[in-house]
Amino acid sequence: MNGSYEGLEGEWHDLFWEAEEAPDEICLLREFLEGKEGECLYVGSGSGRLLGPLVEAGFEVLGLEVSGEMISMSRERWPEAKVIEGAWQQHEGSYDRIIIPAFTFQLFEDPEKQLKRLREQAEELYVTLFFPWAELSGELPENEWYFDRAIELEDGEVGELETRHRLKESAGSLVRRHRYRYKNDKGEVLKEEETEQKLRFFTDAGLKGMLKRTGWEVVKEVDLGENYGDGVVYVATLFLKGAY
Repeated sequence: MNGSYEGLEGEWHDLFWEAEEAPDEICLLREFLEGKEGECLYVGSGSGRLLGPLVEAGFEVLGLEVSGEMISMSRERWPEAKVIEGAWQQHEGSYDRIIIPAFTFQLFEDPEKQLKRLREQAEELYVTLFFPWAELSGELPENEWYFDRAIELEDGEVGELETRHRLKESAGSLVRRHRYRYKNDKGEVLKEEETEQKLRFFTDAGLKGMLKRTGWEVVKEVDLGENYGDGVVYVATLFLKGAY
């Protein structure tokens, strides 16, 4: 899996997530876990933003995170939440259920292969996905840097994010390049870092076919974003169970 959060990207991850006003998944995660016994694995638990409140609420959830920096933040903020370091592809073990919120699944290479492996490890799966409508429609310019968003830091300092992307629509591939700039109150750049992520995206029909082939059945689908027509939903969460 690509996309290990380090440096400014890891330090500012939660702040940018909040600035984006992305859907809050904690209520859906609680619904998915409510009344169920056994251990749950949280793949890509990050800074503990969702893991901590789930453990605090009494759910048996184990975090798995590839970034050492994010694990340190998680353990500092939520010391009662257990997190182990490593990539899911190298992680062994079986669980009653697995949760993969916040688009983390779309960082996986060969998603169909990974869905098969997930089916071998768990009977139930929670996953949230997004469809890059703004990039596909041309609302965001391809191969050009554009302002994404900014966050206000302490002492009047600012964190800015610029993004550049390229698409391979036929392959369902979106590569995003991020440029993080740490500026003082005078607008001077004190630090700059760039990162890259490759994400996979799926049409509704393509996703449903892949789930069927890999042994998953949709129990519940929740649309978290605007429907742009033609059955394309910007953000969706799926509750899945093993079909056999």
